[in-house]
Amino acid sequence: MMLALAIAATVRIGVFGLFHPVELEVQPARASLLVVESNGRQQRIEGSSSLRLRSPARVAGLDGAEASFWLSVPGRIRREFRGRLEILSDGKQLQAIVEMDRETAVASIVAAEMPRAPAEAQKAQAVVARSFLIAGRGRHGGFDFCDTTHCQFLREPPSEVNSARRAQQETQGLALVYQGQVLPALYSADCGGRTQSLDDAGWSAGAYPYFAVECPVRGAVSGHRLGMCQDGASEMARRGRTFREILSHYFPATSITDLEHSR
Repeated sequence: MMLALAIAATVRIGVFGLFHPVELEVQPARASLLVVESNGRQQRIEGSSSLRLRSPARVAGLDGAEASFWLSVPGRIRREFRGRLEILSDGKQLQAIVEMDRETAVASIVAAEMPRAPAEAQKAQAVVARSFLIAGRGRHGGFDFCDTTHCQFLREPPSEVNSARRAQQETQGLALVYQGQVLPALYSADCGGRTQSLDDAGWSAGAYPYFAVECPVRGAVSGHRLGMCQDGASEMARRGRTFREILSHYFPATSITDLEHSR
């Protein structure tokens, strides 16, 4: 049953692919100790030490545990992650893949996608993001998702006092379900006043048809207009709607299920 299978604890997210890196640099964060395996050798780095990698490698904490680390494409981008890092090579460029706890990913996505939204809108985003992570795997060869809007935008894990972290914690385990299946829920920035059905969008039929619903915001269209409208969700939250009411509006005929207590 899908709900029982949905409790996979981690997701594999490809990061920095837009930069086509040929070199990556890794450095411990938050007093972590990193174990790096590359070219048949194993070495440890800690403190302010860093290591530049130009070939396949694996990076984790002691005994393969999760660790906090900084990853950078030198001179281009630097970001903190928590999890385990795998670096692959196709002979031309490197692909960095971070395996992280799914809830860490949810909090990071909320922080990236809706950093300044009202609390109930952030909670709605957390449920939608979690649902997509559970049911939308396999979008890339070798990893589940990327860190761009092709999948879901992702930044560093937010702190414990960040509103995005609270949204993740207060909805932990909750996902959208349709006809007994977790829904790989879609969303876009602004639907322009009305969302689309799959037929409206010209997309092939799926397990969930999506529905055209009215939205309280009539801004400039940004995105595919399927599922939750982020601007509309924020406006509904400002008007006192709860995250459950927001999700019920944008995803008719679905239910919100606590996967951690449904087995």
